[in-house]
Amino acid sequence: MKQEIEYRYYEMPTGQYILPKYGEGWRMAYGTGEINKLHFHNYLEVGYCNEGYGKLVIKDKTYDYEKGMFTIVPANIPHTTENPDGNVSFWEYMFVDIESFLKTEMGTSKLNIKDTLSTVNKSGFLLKVDENADMAELITLMINECKAKDRYSSEALAGFLRAFTVDLIRLARENDTLIKNERMSNYVAVAIKYIETHFAENVKVSDIAKECGLSESHFRRTFEQSTNIRPLDYLNMVRVDKACELLYKKDLSMDEVGKQAGFETTSSFNRNFKRLTGKSPLQWKHSADSGMKNYHINIKKGWDF
Repeated sequence: MKQEIEYRYYEMPTGQYILPKYGEGWRMAYGTGEINKLHFHNYLEVGYCNEGYGKLVIKDKTYDYEKGMFTIVPANIPHTTENPDGNVSFWEYMFVDIESFLKTEMGTSKLNIKDTLSTVNKSGFLLKVDENADMAELITLMINECKAKDRYSSEALAGFLRAFTVDLIRLARENDTLIKNERMSNYVAVAIKYIETHFAENVKVSDIAKECGLSESHFRRTFEQSTNIRPLDYLNMVRVDKACELLYKKDLSMDEVGKQAGFETTSSFNRNFKRLTGKSPLQWKHSADSGMKNYHINIKKGWDF
């Protein structure tokens, strides 16, 4: 059975970019009896919690909210606010036509409007006021300006909204980068685990990419961007590391060590071993430098200067 979702449509006043929703009518026990009912809007929603606490659901994630937090939920993203124990919360909201504002008021800037909208509309946020003071202040200024309805409110709101939009773009792009980095890290973790388990087999880069669920070219690019090393080079580093353990702990021939470490030929074993340790396997085994027995691989992305 599909979960029911409501579409709550708002009409923006002509010539305006902000539709405010405030007052005592928004002091209530949110979500009572409708805990699983999500809804979405046709405009970006900005909410400010003045009092109370509860749960906020954005897409498939649930967050705890309390006084001193604010939300930013793009258009068409399912969400809901809940007070599971029946307590009362007091929120104030603004619905923002961010698309029209970007195209009309910021269309002459260097922003790529299409790409910017795509980034801004990807994720919703629940943020703490004390950790995002500048953005919170802009929201408060806009809500207060909407309440004041001063002669120059439209001009003031346009200025505040422009600053808010810039902050939102920065926040969304930073979040987008974090998500991409996390995804890349997950792929690399899967790849490293696979290599650690299958290093002694005839492993190909295509096998590792398949394990990660990526095309070979995408996997190569992702792995190298995250680790600053090619997948095959990392595989050979792991194999040399295992060979060092075998040379130190067991009395095996060089051919057998290379074979158990995953190298197909003795020449490949010797070449990669010397490239990484500076010694041939036999020289390493008989080296007086006992510190070499502690040789272990740890990869980190290189410094950028």
